[in-house]
Amino acid sequence: MIQIHPESAKLFQVDAEAEKAKQVAFRLLSGRAYTRKEILGKLQDREFSKQAMDQTVADLERLGLIDDRAFAEKFVESRLRNRPQGRFMMARDLKRRGIPAEVIDSVLEAAYAELDAAEMALKLMQSRKNRYRGLERQKALSRMFGFLGRRGFDASVTRQVIEQVWREMGEDVENASDEFA
Repeated sequence: MIQIHPESAKLFQVDAEAEKAKQVAFRLLSGRAYTRKEILGKLQDREFSKQAMDQTVADLERLGLIDDRAFAEKFVESRLRNRPQGRFMMARDLKRRGIPAEVIDSVLEAAYAELDAAEMALKLMQSRKNRYRGLERQKALSRMFGFLGRRGFDASVTRQVIEQVWREMGEDVENASDEFA
């Protein structure tokens, strides 16, 4: 008969709470990617022990299912494609999700290195300029400035872009009236 040392038997024991926490995490991750902080928050909301949460997150990181850098890269890429915004706003959103500051800096440096913030803001405003037609100049410029400001574009870029869009809107009106003359 084989003698099993009590310490060896622990290798085969499973922590039921940690397994339940992993199942919750797998279910969450099947829907979308999460950061380390987000998963910990979800597990904490379900009142798992600190040990079960730490074990779960460590296992998920080891398996590559939680990777804050990869999350940040995909998040930035998606946001720039679908909902362009300035660097400041992007950094704020990543920080809220628990991404470490050095990862945020690195990812944003790479993502914004080849982007022209003014061009991005201009394209965004050009797609929305019909919303401002018919408004008096000051009201339209104020609304445009507020929109780009809420998207995190800095003031100098915003001023430059809204003045250009306002001029284009005036030219569009002049060209339209010339066609009917």
